[in-house]
Amino acid sequence: MILTKLKKLREVSSCRKMSPEKLAAFRDERLQLMIRHAYRTAPFYKKLMDRAGVKPADIRTEKDLIKLPLVTKQDIQMNYGECVSSQFTEDQCLVRTTSGSSGKMLRVLWETDSFWNRLTMYYRCLSMIGYTPFKKLLYFLPVPEKSGFTFGLFRQMGLEPKTPFEEIRKHLLTFKPHVMAIYPSYALDLAKFLSSDDILNIGLEAISLNSEMILPQDRAEIERKFNCPAYDEYSSVEMGFIASMCRKKKNHVFTDNVILEILDAQGHPARPGERGEIVLTSLTNYAMPFIRYRIGDYSYFPENRTCSCGLPFPVIGPIEGRKDDSFVLTDGTTIPAWKIYEVVERPLEDFGMDKLVLTDFYMVQRKKDLADFYYVKGPDFEDSYLTHLHAGIGRLFGNKITVNVTVTDNIDRVKTVKRKYIHREL
Repeated sequence: MILTKLKKLREVSSCRKMSPEKLAAFRDERLQLMIRHAYRTAPFYKKLMDRAGVKPADIRTEKDLIKLPLVTKQDIQMNYGECVSSQFTEDQCLVRTTSGSSGKMLRVLWETDSFWNRLTMYYRCLSMIGYTPFKKLLYFLPVPEKSGFTFGLFRQMGLEPKTPFEEIRKHLLTFKPHVMAIYPSYALDLAKFLSSDDILNIGLEAISLNSEMILPQDRAEIERKFNCPAYDEYSSVEMGFIASMCRKKKNHVFTDNVILEILDAQGHPARPGERGEIVLTSLTNYAMPFIRYRIGDYSYFPENRTCSCGLPFPVIGPIEGRKDDSFVLTDGTTIPAWKIYEVVERPLEDFGMDKLVLTDFYMVQRKKDLADFYYVKGPDFEDSYLTHLHAGIGRLFGNKITVNVTVTDNIDRVKTVKRKYIHREL
């Protein structure tokens, strides 16, 4: 196992030292391998390519991907069994479920080697903003994982967002992390709780922001409060690490892991500077290929895709994703979106990471004392989930808001804002 980890670390490290030309050739080589693999072992992609009249040999560079149809999360859900490579079973893979915060829930398989590749890419993200051996990292995840990838060089601590702020404050002052990885909305709430003396004593050098759309004013406020620079990191359960900021505040696309296209409204490649939809193709996860996958985010390619930081990875503009709302109660209390996600998604862990209890949900606040929660049952749905959900709603809102819970077979029919999953109509 240790040899596999070291091999992946060496592979990922070598890519950042390549010339842009060599990196592009490496990317296209990986693309050809993935396309051939998907065609031979995943029936969904064989049917998709056959219908399009495309053979694996027709896809040689990233520009050839335009010959293939786009794939949505719903396509993967409806054809799940045929999207998984016949060379792998769930027992051989790590199973992860996408968060409702990134759209419809989806079970994703990761082969072990690809998962180690994913972890090394996380260290790449952190190293781009100053994380080095012997520095300390504090990260927040709903279920903190031990990476097993520290080699005794990296000191890490994982905390759950539900941890009381007073306890988090104690950890921060004792552990004194150099880098903190955190959700933007959670960072803003934590900054309000900590005193200026606390922040001075903690002595953070950098903050990595993830999992939510990051507004410029939010990043500026986080930097002001914590007295250190804050950087974006762009990743997903389906793709792993897609892009990350360097110290020059430029987003670099990890083209050794994904191919990132930006398409205009007609589905054509967007011009430099033209905002368009992000479409992704995975180059590393052979257990469950994702080819021309619509993830629901938007950005643009700048005229100059290089950066003075010296990294060979091409630059992309700011990522525009979905920005969920906070709820405002009758007494003026604000409930941030991340707390609502905790109530909805925390009970799902009791069913296991390989279970798909819900496939979609949408929560909308109609009035200060009234909200609606809609959900779509997954193949592993159990009524006990609703018991946990109602208990969580009670703890979060008390008697200040009534939440009507309704099952539906299509969330899009009830949505008032398509690209939000937690919406305030007020």
